[in-house]
Amino acid sequence: MTLATKIFPKRILVDENGKATNIKLFSFGRPHMRAMHLSWLSFFIAFTGWFAIPPLMPTIKADLKLTPSEISDANLTSVSATILARLMVGPLCDRYGPRRVMAALLLLGSIPIGLIGLVSDANGLIVTRFFIGIIGASFVPCQYWASQMFSPEIVGTANAICGGFGNMGAGVSYLLIPLLYDAIATGLPPHQAWRVTFVIPACLCILTAAADYFLVDDCPNGDWKNRHSKPADHDVEQHGMPQPTSDDDSTHSGKSDDGKSTSGKENSNNIIELASGPIQQPLIVMELLIQLKNPAVLILMVQYGCSFGLELAVDNVIGELFHSHFGLSQTTSGMLGSIFGLMNFFSRASGGMMADYVNTLIGEGVQGRMLVHFCVFLLEGVFLIGFSFAMGTLRSSLVVLVLFSYFVQAGCGTTFSIVPFANPKSMGAVYGLIGAGGSIGSILFNYTFKVYGINYVDAFRVIGYAVLSAALLTLLLQIQGRMLLGLVFTKLNNKLTTRSGLDAVSRLIQGHPVFHNNSHHLQAHPTWQLAVALARLGHYGNAAGVGSAIQLGISEGAVQDYTIRVITALLSLKELWLTWPMHQGDLKLDE
Repeated sequence: MTLATKIFPKRILVDENGKATNIKLFSFGRPHMRAMHLSWLSFFIAFTGWFAIPPLMPTIKADLKLTPSEISDANLTSVSATILARLMVGPLCDRYGPRRVMAALLLLGSIPIGLIGLVSDANGLIVTRFFIGIIGASFVPCQYWASQMFSPEIVGTANAICGGFGNMGAGVSYLLIPLLYDAIATGLPPHQAWRVTFVIPACLCILTAAADYFLVDDCPNGDWKNRHSKPADHDVEQHGMPQPTSDDDSTHSGKSDDGKSTSGKENSNNIIELASGPIQQPLIVMELLIQLKNPAVLILMVQYGCSFGLELAVDNVIGELFHSHFGLSQTTSGMLGSIFGLMNFFSRASGGMMADYVNTLIGEGVQGRMLVHFCVFLLEGVFLIGFSFAMGTLRSSLVVLVLFSYFVQAGCGTTFSIVPFANPKSMGAVYGLIGAGGSIGSILFNYTFKVYGINYVDAFRVIGYAVLSAALLTLLLQIQGRMLLGLVFTKLNNKLTTRSGLDAVSRLIQGHPVFHNNSHHLQAHPTWQLAVALARLGHYGNAAGVGSAIQLGISEGAVQDYTIRVITALLSLKELWLTWPMHQGDLKLDE
């Protein structure tokens, strides 16, 4: 099944847990696609309200007589509340389901957004932005929701689409909020116009919360209380959900149109775990502490801070950057700044899609996703540093802005293509922690911008170096026993345990003086050749090696015996590695 047929299929296919194995993007049918569209729409509206203030900051700054330091403090507090909120929201999703949690966050967030018009000084702005920041936790139920509805082979794409479309709300804020203010300002003085403007995003939050609660489902089985029920025939009508009226919108299970199975396992060589229903944890704090001991969670927290956290920080300053650095008007600066957020329309989704696609090609756990993740973060760091050198002219800065924006947001997508597999049985806690990592990163990067002030050149350069360092952490990332470096060793080992590989290694070894007198034994004993190859490559006894041994007619006991002998011999013959003849030629294998 191609990527296109997984996103634009004729019908939704489900696995044995009722989770969709493809995405019918232009469908609004229940339960899968309606949940997906409401999840990203809710996050989109939340993001629009969360970042409705920065586009109007020049006007607010003049009206409230704010200093640059006070503006930076307001930016910091806008994301600081999100840390605690995300930590709490993840386990709450485990307990009450993503639908109720999302609706509650939108309702709570609408209150400070609507009341911001009552602010009269810097302290009021800082406090109000702190409480508005709670709505930023809506990211957790957004991603959690998608993970409940879609199976492992497509969950990275689903998470990336939901997160990307939702993040686009910041770009829409920069584009529409200044225009909305301009329209209102035609009938009201500026002192009142900017205050009235925020009533509109507050109302949108309330309407979306109502849609979440009344029009959509928590999981394939409907309400969250039914999540552990096992679908009998994957017939949505049996679970109290309206069945689509047309054949094209019907939900099918078991096999795709080409007759291939669509189970939750990606393939026989790619056995990964994604829980069908998370186990409730009685103590939220204890569960968070337990997951903090997981090195994979810590690494993903750092990397999400360097992608989503950086995105939040840039959302806070991008309009002011164009306004102060290039002397543009508030409306023009907002329109240019919207480019950064609007890139989410495809950038974050493409990160998840690439990760899923490469993973199906490689077929080794989640290592394909890790490979894409590593490359995206490297390029993100490179273009962030490049942006610091491109700010001499508006044209060059816009070009590099588009490039680094793409990789920042694609990095969010690749991160959450991996997150569902970090610990499927504690999905809420893991999502909450990694989401909080994004907020922590945002605080650090916002503080970086505060320290450097209007010196954006040095600020972006330092941030670029930080992202490059975070990219290297991918080499230490281990998910369900798999690491990125293991992918290289596995592929090389599988190649060298073929007959052609063994012969090539044998020829190299025979050319060394240490083994010259015993070359006829090597030629006559294929078991010895296999043992030397295993020792030479540090074979770990995986399924591919055992299969190759059986094909050569060699018993497993003989392989183990000779492997031990060769390892012992090589440890005592250090000169084998120190004096290996360079003229023996490269190791060439048949394809």
